[in-house]
Amino acid sequence: MIEHGFVQTKSIFVALGDENRQSIIVSLLKAGCDGLRVGQLTDQTHLSRPAVSHHLKILKEAQLVSIRKDGTKHYYAVQPSKNFTIMQQMAAIIERLAEENEVNE
Repeated sequence: MIEHGFVQTKSIFVALGDENRQSIIVSLLKAGCDGLRVGQLTDQTHLSRPAVSHHLKILKEAQLVSIRKDGTKHYYAVQPSKNFTIMQQMAAIIERLAEENEVNE
């Protein structure tokens, strides 16, 4: 289960391993379901537009971010994904193993 979970969530771990992408995710989580536009993200993260667009592409490929189009405007929001569930299951397994290790020491 753990090996399979890591393989399935590799792109998420890579995407979340960058401090700038973490900042974008936090901003999007604060914005809620309505999401934010690239310009709003540049203001909140103090990154350039090309940098925000680059990071959003990686987050989208990892299925962490979705795009909603409203006419010519694009809104980005955190996308719930089955990979989050797999990550939660893996974290629970790791937590249980850590607790068992503490008991055995």
